[in-house]
Amino acid sequence: MNTHPSVPQCHVSYSDDGVVTARFDNGRLNLLTEEAASIYAQTLGELSRRNDIRLLVIQGGDSAFLGGADIKFLKDARKADIDAYIRSVYRLCETIRDIPYATMSVISGYCLGAGMEVAAVCDFKIAAAEAQFGMPEVKLGVPSVIHGAMLPGMIGWTRTRDLLLSGRIIPASLALSWGLITDIANEGGLDATVTHWKAELLANGPASMRIQKKLIRDWERMPLQEAINIGIEGLVSAYDTDEPKRYMEAFLANRKRRAS
Repeated sequence: MNTHPSVPQCHVSYSDDGVVTARFDNGRLNLLTEEAASIYAQTLGELSRRNDIRLLVIQGGDSAFLGGADIKFLKDARKADIDAYIRSVYRLCETIRDIPYATMSVISGYCLGAGMEVAAVCDFKIAAAEAQFGMPEVKLGVPSVIHGAMLPGMIGWTRTRDLLLSGRIIPASLALSWGLITDIANEGGLDATVTHWKAELLANGPASMRIQKKLIRDWERMPLQEAINIGIEGLVSAYDTDEPKRYMEAFLANRKRRAS
């Protein structure tokens, strides 16, 4: 019996602490088709407008976080088909990048091509020990594009050339040492590692996290001096609420307890 969904689905679940989990589901290989990218982008776009969310966790399947494009589609596609497809992936990645609170990709199995771009644009990337990463497009006769352009800033030009020009697939341990991912779980310990990072992020002030996220996003596209200048406005805006006072009082109280 075929238990896979007939169309891609984005399963969303909420927790009381402000964490929302979106699980991308498009069958065993979890291919990132144009339809899937559009469905996922629409769902995440709706979530991005909510003020009660503090962290978005994006998950895929066990055998593949996202398996990239459907090679059968790529083989027979016309230029107009390819244009529509790559723009749908672009919209998904940009939707994730524009989410105003922290995002985390949780990666199991293969994370390839367009799927790796989706994982990489998240603020935090947590991988299972057996996860594998790659941008193998050149092996299929096409280049890696769109958010592959972020790789030099993440892992440097030499390693970017390695990934994009060799098309090889690398293990999670190497991806971690390169700086492609944030953390790697011990064998069988992915849930525990994700729980650790959730606690780390939820301990921070939600308003300050949103301000910081916006600053980081702005810094990506600004000259250095302009990026420095807007930080002043960002810090001052944090005092529009009592969050600094509350969090600093809690910090001082904790320090006093540890000293006593």
